[in-house]
Amino acid sequence: MPHPRFVGTEPDGTPLQLLTRASWPKCRCAMKKIEAIIKPFKLEEVKDALSEIGVVGMTVVEVKGFGRQKGHTEIYRGSEYTTDFLPKIKLELVVADSVVDNAVSVVIKACKTGKIGDGKVFVSGVEQAVRIRTEEKGDAAL
Repeated sequence: MPHPRFVGTEPDGTPLQLLTRASWPKCRCAMKKIEAIIKPFKLEEVKDALSEIGVVGMTVVEVKGFGRQKGHTEIYRGSEYTTDFLPKIKLELVVADSVVDNAVSVVIKACKTGKIGDGKVFVSGVEQAVRIRTEEKGDAAL
């Protein structure tokens, strides 16, 4: 095993060890959070496709952003201006670990046009979920 690398010290003199991928804690998460940034006109298509596979809840947020698309130029009242941040939709849903691959595939299939700006999907572990009304926990809270 290689020696740990230290990248500095805390104010009290304690050494700071470089966190490497091998030293990350293993996620024992039974649920995953899927975040997808998509084009606004694809929202209904994604919602319907997720409903068909049994995903019953999601949060939708209107956001603005840019990636490789870099914005575009528009003309408004005769003046040309550049829009750097484009309107997008951010979907957030938490699903059981057994459903995550299917849900990601459905989102990609519904949103893919093959053109720049189709979006991104991020998946991360969720430690716990609690339904406030009934205090159910874990998958039961979904």
